[in-house]
Amino acid sequence: MTALVTLDPAEHERRAAVGIGAVTDPALLDRLLDLPSGVPVTDPWIWAETAEQHPGIIDRDSDGRTVTRRLVPPLTVDDVIVARAAGQELRAVQDASLFAAFTRRWIAAARGLPDAIVFEAKLTGVGVKDPQGKVLLDAEAPRLPVIDGWSWLLQEKSYQQWLSQPRQDYVTASQAPATGEATATRAT
Repeated sequence: MTALVTLDPAEHERRAAVGIGAVTDPALLDRLLDLPSGVPVTDPWIWAETAEQHPGIIDRDSDGRTVTRRLVPPLTVDDVIVARAAGQELRAVQDASLFAAFTRRWIAAARGLPDAIVFEAKLTGVGVKDPQGKVLLDAEAPRLPVIDGWSWLLQEKSYQQWLSQPRQDYVTASQAPATGEATATRAT
């Protein structure tokens, strides 16, 4: 599987500055979603629950009850592409469809797929690209584009992989014409 991601440069730099990488504890991520990012919240239970957390994840005020969530997702997973050998395209469609709630999903396949596989891809919203990247069938947007603990975990696991890869595998693209200021890093 290949994930195409857009890195949040500010969050990446913030994490590097405070010495934290990917955070892959599903229960912690789910709990952090109960808190707004960057806003102090008075909650003695969460204050106590987060006693062992790095201050780059959550700040705990000395009052014994106020916490501020610092951690936000480090990137966005824009697409996943599942490649399988010829004859394994149905399995690729099934694997790609597991990401329906999180991102656009694709399979890489040669032209001339059997109708049953094209039908399954259409039913599940999985797009098809040929080996050169030409779109043969468009992928649908995520079915439930909400941030929950599982989608945040996918982002953190992708970030963990991104951190472990040599930097020459990545391309930096400017989005300045669209936003006037943003830049993004996409993994391929």
